Amino acid sequence: MKFLILFFLVISMASCNNYRFAKKGHFIDGVDEYFNLHQQVNVWLYMDYLAYNGNTGVRMDSLYPKDREIFDLVGLHGSRTRILFTAKPKSRLNYHLAVLKHRRNTFDYANYKRFDGKNSHYFYRDFEHDFLVIRHVIIPYAGKRLMSMLYYVDKDKHADDGFKMLNYLADINAQELQGRESFRNFWQVSDCVDSEKVALTFKIRQQLTKKQKVVYLKMYTLYENNRGISYAKILTKKDPDSLSLSLCPNSYAIEYRSRQDELLKVDTLHIADSMVAENGSAPFQ
Repeated sequence: MKFLILFFLVISMASCNNYRFAKKGHFIDGVDEYFNLHQQVNVWLYMDYLAYNGNTGVRMDSLYPKDREIFDLVGLHGSRTRILFTAKPKSRLNYHLAVLKHRRNTFDYANYKRFDGKNSHYFYRDFEHDFLVIRHVIIPYAGKRLMSMLYYVDKDKHADDGFKMLNYLADINAQELQGRESFRNFWQVSDCVDSEKVALTFKIRQQLTKKQKVVYLKMYTLYENNRGISYAKILTKKDPDSLSLSLCPNSYAIEYRSRQDELLKVDTLHIADSMVAENGSAPFQ
């Protein structure tokens, strides 16, 4: 009987620290943002975050070797959190970053320091363990919700301002979480001012989601000798078969990719300078 009680106690303790990943997380190569359709949350990153390739990149279904140890060290619990992603960016610092969403507002951060930005605030605490330098950031938002950002790096690779990269990410994510921004399933950048953009609506290949369920639409601005990503959107069956955007006059390649980055279809779109005054719809080329 005592053996059975001990057995179930061990199983219970193990399950408490069984960290799970949040479902419906998405990371699109070339886009400096993570999206989660189920949790309704976005997380800003840097451009050197790439899809997982075996050594570096963004993982959304498995931990890096040191992650669990670090999570336990700072006082997190698997039953009280969901991992959004854990990542090792392709950079000279070779640091790790993990982001977790708390399921309950029970984490005690009373002894954490507070940082106040221009339009945001967060709390942080530094740790050292096994030749690692660690910073745990807590971002409170939407009343009683919490998000954790965990950064760790080898001591010999940690410069005096080594937390600078994390601090910037913590600040911009706190701004978005604590502001009035609602969840987005798209990302956009542009190389012209708003007055030069053309507002247009065009058909998209929505039918691809019938087979794929989720499709990544990626728009590339075509330059003379190269191209740059300017728009990305996560398409599901619920999305309409048209897209309304404001875009700079240029030529664009519109790629449709699977979650495994398989190229499904490519279209082209051309917006002439003369259309700035018209601001209408634009056909595919």
